[in-house]
Amino acid sequence: MKIAILTSGVLPVPAVQGGAVENLIDFYLEYNDKHQLHDITVFSVYHQQVEQHPALTSAVNHYVYLNLNSITARIRSFVHKHWGTRYYYYDKIEYFFSWALQKIKRAHFDVIILENRPGFALGVAKHCSIPIVAHIHTNLLSEHTQKNREIILSTSKFLPISEFIKKEIEGICLPRQIKVLYNGLDVRRFDVQKVAPIQREKYGLSPNDFVAIFAGRLVPAKGIKELLMAFLMLADHPDIKLMVLGSTNYADTKEPTPFQQELMRMTAQLRNRVIFTGFIPYDQIPSHLAAADVAVVPSHINEAFGMSCIEACAMGLPVIATNDGGIPEALVGQKHVLLEKGENLPEQIANALITVKEHIDEFQGNTLNPTFSKETYAKHFFEEIETI
Repeated sequence: MKIAILTSGVLPVPAVQGGAVENLIDFYLEYNDKHQLHDITVFSVYHQQVEQHPALTSAVNHYVYLNLNSITARIRSFVHKHWGTRYYYYDKIEYFFSWALQKIKRAHFDVIILENRPGFALGVAKHCSIPIVAHIHTNLLSEHTQKNREIILSTSKFLPISEFIKKEIEGICLPRQIKVLYNGLDVRRFDVQKVAPIQREKYGLSPNDFVAIFAGRLVPAKGIKELLMAFLMLADHPDIKLMVLGSTNYADTKEPTPFQQELMRMTAQLRNRVIFTGFIPYDQIPSHLAAADVAVVPSHINEAFGMSCIEACAMGLPVIATNDGGIPEALVGQKHVLLEKGENLPEQIANALITVKEHIDEFQGNTLNPTFSKETYAKHFFEEIETI
């Protein structure tokens, strides 16, 4: 088959700048290169680091780039914004979509895959008579989404990453085809037997400390404030420490946001019990997880899935998480504590930390569920595409 992959239009593929969706695209492209299954063309934004990436030497995966920083692209983007055809949905990346659509229209593809951009189906269906597959990684298609029925009717198949997202889509109207495609994790990167943990002393932690770890963006929706409130309740447990991995965005910002400043004021009362590491590159996450005793995922939004939970389990950690969105699906068969969202969430977190610490032997032994390996994910991805 000849397959077109329309990426998000925000980060490049290969994932030289990170990005969960972009890493998952890399996984199935790597699988396709290894098994020589299909002729795939990827439409992506450009970054100079892609030029040296070995993935570009593939005989079956082809990459077409739009350099949004070029003078030509800036002019055309300005013109498109004010006078171009509006395909509706994603204002900041409308020009990227228009650029990719023109190239797709001039070629012959058997199927087009929209990576976490279901709204693009409206424009594609208007100009191309080819099957459209929407691979949905976040809660972008629900009863609250504008033109949701039109998007569903324009799309041949949906591949949501969790049962939670699947039910959100089915709540609008029943698509012709829909199948859950769970995300995959690089087993080699998250191998508890091979990953060397960071030295705790680097962050002022001792071997006898009970270390909880939070990995995520420092924004209200991720529950970091409630986690710090829980630590304020743990004054009688000074050996319970917290390591916070992350920043406001994908890399450290120069100036702290008002929310970050609020977090810092809270931690001033906790002295050396809370350590903010700042942004940590993805390839260093496993070594930080390996140095912890428990992972905490206190999100109070409807998470599409629980990749942070899967990563922690792969590194052998028990998980304390909110009973939210697709998170429970990621923790089936694992040692974990699920919390209900609400005003008493900080107290629940504090009690869960004490419980796990005092019964740590009962919470050990987590491993990666084979369902969530990147090989299984890529294999199932192409099995679903081939049913079109």
